[in-house]
Amino acid sequence: FLSLPSFSHGLRGTYALYSGFFFVGFAQPLFQCTPSLLSASWFPEEERTLATSIALNANQLGVGCAFIVGALWVQNPSQVSNYFS
Repeated sequence: FLSLPSFSHGLRGTYALYSGFFFVGFAQPLFQCTPSLLSASWFPEEERTLATSIALNANQLGVGCAFIVGALWVQNPSQVSNYFS
């Protein structure tokens, strides 16, 4: 149901697309709000801004590394179609 080829199946693909948007949006508060909560409870007030910024940027750096590792993992286009099937 949630595979890439299902996007070409009209309404079913639309439901898959919006379901994916919903689940990503539903998970964002966990990743975006947790660093400020942790810095508020672990660090003194004068260090909270730095701790929160490091944690949020580390999250985005991890996302960027995932793109790089994924690009290095796939060596030729034929491997991509096997991943989605």
